[in-house]
Amino acid sequence: MKDLTIRHELCCTADTYWNKCVFDAEYNRRLFFEVLKFRAYDLIEEKEVGDTLVRRVRAEPEIGNLPGPVKKVLGDSFGYVEEGIFDRKTQRYDFRTIPAAFSDKIKISGSMVCEPLGDKSVARIAQMHVDVNLFMIGGMVLDRITADLDRSYTKAAELTNQWVKEKGY
Repeated sequence: MKDLTIRHELCCTADTYWNKCVFDAEYNRRLFFEVLKFRAYDLIEEKEVGDTLVRRVRAEPEIGNLPGPVKKVLGDSFGYVEEGIFDRKTQRYDFRTIPAAFSDKIKISGSMVCEPLGDKSVARIAQMHVDVNLFMIGGMVLDRITADLDRSYTKAAELTNQWVKEKGY
């Protein structure tokens, strides 16, 4: 089990981050296919419910090189569904990730918020809880998941800053 906090400075307002990045189809296409090199990324559902936006996405990251024992258990692909709720009043996104395999043994949940830093600058803070309960290889899988999360959030922050500059937000 591991708790992880990932913080990045973004050169935009919170409103721009949420509405012109996180919930923008073209931004997500670019992030998941061009930057993160995912095999698949599909928006399953997105609906407004009162002051919240409810989303479900299906994704399949490229998992690359895995240690032999982990690859033997997980195979060549590892997909998941992310279920998230964005509260428009608090501007907080809560999510949980449900792996396609071992969903009873791998649990990932968390939240994201933006804290204002200046006129057009925020700190995006993602707090996550990762729990892996796989016999003998749990520690390796946990380390890989947390490293991948850190790498993905860093690349997303880089893209966000590039995106808002390109778009003039």
